[in-house]
Amino acid sequence: MDVLLVDDDPITRLAVCAALEEWGFVPVVAEDGHQALKHLEGKNPPHLLVIDWSMPGMTGPELCKNIRDRSDGQFFYILMLTGKEGSEAIVEAMESGADDFVSKPFDHRVLKVRIAAGSRIVRLEQTLNQLASRDALTQCWNRRMIDELFHKSILESRRKSTNLSLMVLDIDHFKKINDTHGHSIGDIALKHLVTVLNNNLREYDQVGRYGGEEFVVVLPNTGIEEAWGIAERVRSAVQFQPAFVNRDLSIPLTISIGLAQCNHAEKEDQHRLFQRADEALYNAKASGRNRIVTI
Repeated sequence: MDVLLVDDDPITRLAVCAALEEWGFVPVVAEDGHQALKHLEGKNPPHLLVIDWSMPGMTGPELCKNIRDRSDGQFFYILMLTGKEGSEAIVEAMESGADDFVSKPFDHRVLKVRIAAGSRIVRLEQTLNQLASRDALTQCWNRRMIDELFHKSILESRRKSTNLSLMVLDIDHFKKINDTHGHSIGDIALKHLVTVLNNNLREYDQVGRYGGEEFVVVLPNTGIEEAWGIAERVRSAVQFQPAFVNRDLSIPLTISIGLAQCNHAEKEDQHRLFQRADEALYNAKASGRNRIVTI
């Protein structure tokens, strides 16, 4: 686990970094609050922070307040280091947003157990967050999370004037699979579909299960022609890769796909874009299934 250490004193940084590495953590260093905030703006920032109280430009408590004022909902566990003593210092640190407090010069044993406690809390928070945002069966995003990512993607696409396309798909004749083989086999088919999707989409595409056998794929920076190419790769991969159950049973699958590109000229919102892609999916199924329709 990465640990962000924010301290302007090079001797303290050296000592804490050596200790963190000894305890199995990966130290990420910032010399002041502004550097720390830049680290936290990254794609995968550290979520366990060790912050010194007294720093030039931005104090530890000020940095804590700044981090707690973030609107993105990310969780950070903050351990404050300070030479201050007494209950007033502890109260001020905690009121600024710190989760724990260690006095300097610190006892390495005390720092070690406090860091260990913080790492357990971070891991627990990450586990809870995953349970709240992932579909329990397929482990792709659940409906709440894909809706949130979809909304953010539209706003970003509009702000940057970039293309955005949406893919809505479902498994053809899925009810027949459940009726013939049972729901447990249907579950295998759903998990297999998500595996195929993940293997044939790009790193930054977002897959979510909307319900039943219906899935949504958000395609950032993608016009309708490129989206069609991606959709055809997915459709073909599903058709030619049956869901393996056991040596005696493989379930052949096909999917129908509806595609739509966001219309920024009309300031198209999330609801309308989904509605158009879903209508395209309906047309794909009505015209014979195992095909892609754009709208």
